[in-house]
Amino acid sequence: MALSQEVREKMVRYLQSSSKFHGEFKYPDWAFAFADKATAETVEMPPVCGHPYTITIYRAKNKVDRCPVHVNIHGGGFSNPHQINDSLWSAWLADQIQGVVVDVDYTLSGDAAWPTCLEQCRDAGRYTYAHCEEWGCDPAQVSMGGYSAGGTLTMGVIMKAKETGEVPYCLAVNGYGPSELDMTEKDRPQQPEYWTTAEGRNFAFVDLLFDGDVEKSKDPYFAACHATDEQLTGLPPVLVISAAKDPFRFDNERLALRLATLGNQVTLCRVPDTAHGFIPHFMDHWEEGGKMVVRAIKAAAL
Repeated sequence: MALSQEVREKMVRYLQSSSKFHGEFKYPDWAFAFADKATAETVEMPPVCGHPYTITIYRAKNKVDRCPVHVNIHGGGFSNPHQINDSLWSAWLADQIQGVVVDVDYTLSGDAAWPTCLEQCRDAGRYTYAHCEEWGCDPAQVSMGGYSAGGTLTMGVIMKAKETGEVPYCLAVNGYGPSELDMTEKDRPQQPEYWTTAEGRNFAFVDLLFDGDVEKSKDPYFAACHATDEQLTGLPPVLVISAAKDPFRFDNERLALRLATLGNQVTLCRVPDTAHGFIPHFMDHWEEGGKMVVRAIKAAAL
């Protein structure tokens, strides 16, 4: 049975108040200068699964012809909204790759259950690929990446794309995206962070996103640990970035090793002395992680 609107609203309030990045997080002053590195165009997209959503297209001011185009999927536990960091990160990334970044503002789990967010990200990828020539982008250099929930969605999208042939992605970036719900005590850092408690994970990933249906949360396009070998074979190159203080770090690395064992091209890096969310929130070592993403995007091509 679907959750009532009252229950959904209560869960959203809990998740937003529990996130250390919600409200109280302050972005460094220098990061706001990144907004000047690209122009931004917001496009209202037609409804997918009954829900409209938006994308914002960031075109670097130093854009070159036949440039890469990257689809960026924001994090936030599927329940927290697009924030200012997504805009600043996308503008910075567009400048670094001298190309285009398409930032997806998908419908959150407080308003729509799975797979609405996944289908909207797939739709945004198809839209991006269809507009490559118009935007002066190279259709052989279409990549997708995301952080936290965005990393999870990226994995689901590229698995679907491999099956359908809808977009020939040349690269997937999975920045500390969870791929399983069950984490043992050894998978947790010494210092607790948001999403580390069983209550927080269940609220975000089962009760809200899957209407409380645990079996639905085993969908392999959400929890890649439940995917078959066939589903995880023949994917585009994958860059997996984990953080040393992140509760998902072992989860990320188990997935990366399984992908490599199945013959996929995988680059795995655990960044020391930093925590979940570090790249688009401009935390410690963000630029180290960001440059890794830039190098991967610029080097990838079909």
